[in-house]
Amino acid sequence: MSAIDIPPPADDKPGHPAPASRRPVVLAAIAGFVLGACVLGLLWGLAGQRGGADEDAVAACESFYRAGRLPDTTGGYDPAQFTRLSDDTIHRVTAARELAKAAAAFNDSYQPLAQSLENVNRMVLSGRFDNPAAQHDVIRVQQLCARG
Repeated sequence: MSAIDIPPPADDKPGHPAPASRRPVVLAAIAGFVLGACVLGLLWGLAGQRGGADEDAVAACESFYRAGRLPDTTGGYDPAQFTRLSDDTIHRVTAARELAKAAAAFNDSYQPLAQSLENVNRMVLSGRFDNPAAQHDVIRVQQLCARG
């Protein structure tokens, strides 16, 4: 058999165009998938941060309310008549402060809540309920939590 007798390959037959390369289609599909995953991840990450701050602020308010009524000895009450708060009340106020700080770390609009709860927590830990500024912060926390 000589080179003249060998039939041409099937791809080279007249009337049959060569198949197009799939490489551009595959590369475009991969690029689209990667770009879509990046956008979805970015949107998910941004939505989670704000949602987390909102949830922390709500949890801070709930913890503060669960602590119960804090005494106010600024109006002529004898501070010596008051002994001390229960441990669970102290822990709830401290938890409220920590949750508010976490919310403020992601969203600056919660900074007033975090600062007021910081002052209330100091008052609770010291056991001095005759501090007018700290008592004002108790009212401020109630107002901020009522707004939502």
